[in-house]
Amino acid sequence: MSVISKMLKRIGRGPSSRSLKKKICYVPGFFFFFLIFLVFELKSRYFCTLSFLTFHEMPYHLSPRVSRLQPLDGNFCYHLYERQLSSEQIELNLNISENVLKTLTNSSKNVMIGGASHPIDCISKYRVNIVVPFRKRPEQLRVFLHYLHQYLQLQEIDYRIIVVEQSPKMQFNRGKLFNVGFVESQKRFPSDCYIFHDVDLIPLSLNNIYACTKMPRHLSSAVDTFDYELPYCGIFGGAVAITTQHFQSINGFSNMFYGWGGEDDDLYFRVSQAELSVTRFEKDVAKYKMLRHEKEIPNPNRFNIMNKNKDDHNIEGLNSLNYTLLSYEPKSLFTWMFVHV
Repeated sequence: MSVISKMLKRIGRGPSSRSLKKKICYVPGFFFFFLIFLVFELKSRYFCTLSFLTFHEMPYHLSPRVSRLQPLDGNFCYHLYERQLSSEQIELNLNISENVLKTLTNSSKNVMIGGASHPIDCISKYRVNIVVPFRKRPEQLRVFLHYLHQYLQLQEIDYRIIVVEQSPKMQFNRGKLFNVGFVESQKRFPSDCYIFHDVDLIPLSLNNIYACTKMPRHLSSAVDTFDYELPYCGIFGGAVAITTQHFQSINGFSNMFYGWGGEDDDLYFRVSQAELSVTRFEKDVAKYKMLRHEKEIPNPNRFNIMNKNKDDHNIEGLNSLNYTLLSYEPKSLFTWMFVHV
C-alpha cells in the first residue's frame, strides 16, 4: 500500500470523515431549498414582468365603447396618444386655488355641467365614467380636477368625473364609495367602462389612455413613491379600469373595509377568482405622481376581513350594498354625490 493510500485510509477513519459525510449530506438539502426559493423568486418577478404590455401592444388591448347612438362607421377620433409614443406633458400645478379652478371652468367650454366632456369634431372610441372617493381633501381635489380635465380632453376621451363624498359619521370606506358611484352612475349615465381613481394620483404620461382594456387594467402601476416600480404582483389599487360587465361579474368591491387598506388586495383576489387577468402597461406609460397627504392609519382587521371574504365574494359586494344618498348635484367640473355608508 502506498504512502498516499495509507494517509487517505487514516483520514477516512478519523472524526473529520464523519463531519465531511455530514457536510456532503447537507449539500443536496441546501440545493433543494435554494431551488424552491429560486422558483418562487422567478415566479414573482418573471410572471409580474409578463403582465406588462409595451406601448405598441396597447391599441390591440383597448376596448372601444359600445355605440348606442352613433353608427360604427362614424367619424371616430384619431386618438394620437394610442398610436404614437409622445413625450408631451401637461404642466402640473400643485397649488390650485378656488379662483384658478373657476378660471378653468370659465375657459373650458367643452366641459358640461356635471364634469362631462366629449370631443366636438369627432366621436371618441372610448367612453368612461371616472369615480373618485372623497373626504376632507379639497386641495387635492382641486389639483386633480384642474389637471385631469386637460389630460382627458387631449386624449379625446368621452368622459364624466363623479366624486363620491362620504359623510363624517363612519370611518372612510373606499371600496363602498366606489360601489355607490358605480350603482348611481349606471342609473343616470351608464357606461361600458369605469375607472376607479384615488384623488391623490396624477397620471404623468398622455400615452396612458383612460379607457378599459379587454381585461381589468391597473393604470397606476408605476408610482413615484414606489420609485416607479411595482411593489408586489397582487397590488391592484390607486387607479384601475374595468368594464361594467367584469365589475358586475366580480360583484364589485367589498363593503367590509372601513379604514385604510385591504379593499384593493381583495379586489385583485376577486378578479383572480373570476379567472380574469390584470393588465398593466410599461413603466414609461403608467407613471403617476402621488400628491402629498398625511399617512392614514391602517385598518388592523384588514387581513382577517380578507381571509373571511375569500368565501363571501358572491354574497358580499354590489349585491349587498346599502347606503343613503344624502345629496346629489351636477357641479361645474364634476358630478357630486354625498352619501352615508
